[in-house]
Amino acid sequence: MMKLVVIACACAACGTTLKASDYASDCDADTQCLRVRVGDICACSCDIVAINISDEGKYESDYERIGGCRNSCISGNGDAGFSCGEGLGPQCTAGKCTIVQLPTDAAAE
Repeated sequence: MMKLVVIACACAACGTTLKASDYASDCDADTQCLRVRVGDICACSCDIVAINISDEGKYESDYERIGGCRNSCISGNGDAGFSCGEGLGPQCTAGKCTIVQLPTDAAAE
């Protein structure tokens, strides 16, 4: 009976957590990479990673499944969930989608 309680608690904890390892990250070009937020979405985690755009639908479905608590981290700006990762962008590096610091002058152009 104790094992059932532990398993139930573990599942409840992962119910609001998105893991980068659940999504493809292989790539051949920067255009195949997408910046997303992972970690405990209800705890307003600020873990920004890059995944392959081919898993965008899977990510969005998983994110929507979490439900109401995810909105507590986001203001009226639709991209506000990424405000903690401002200046970061996706890039294909050595065949893997990664997050890099964007040049500050790139925003001005």
